Amino acid sequence: MAVGGVGRGGGKGRAGGAKGASSAGPTGGAGFGARVDKSESLVGVSGLVGSSNVQGPQAADPVAAQAKAIARGLKNGGFKSKEEATRALVAEVLKEKLRMKSSSLTTKIADALQDDPRLNQVLERLWSKAE
Repeated sequence: MAVGGVGRGGGKGRAGGAKGASSAGPTGGAGFGARVDKSESLVGVSGLVGSSNVQGPQAADPVAAQAKAIARGLKNGGFKSKEEATRALVAEVLKEKLRMKSSSLTTKIADALQDDPRLNQVLERLWSKAE
């Protein structure tokens, strides 16, 4: 009788008897190590697969791009005040992320952002980074 279930009428999917390791170890064979090395070429220098996802300093989010546009508009005089620019930014976030438009909610959120010292500091940094 053969080792490994051959000749036992085992069929597909059954585990056979003891067969030992499929590779000859470190001296040869195409064992596990050879299979890992094949995927090595996919990994770039940074460790990420591929390198096409590396971009320059661009806004990855439409809201971030709109925030930069609002900041530029504030710097160029497109908005009368920082409060008006903040309302425009909040309205854009509501429209883009929540798909809603509410002037009263926009006003309440913008006022809350300006009343909180920490968040107001973030807004000031945003407005000062206008290109």
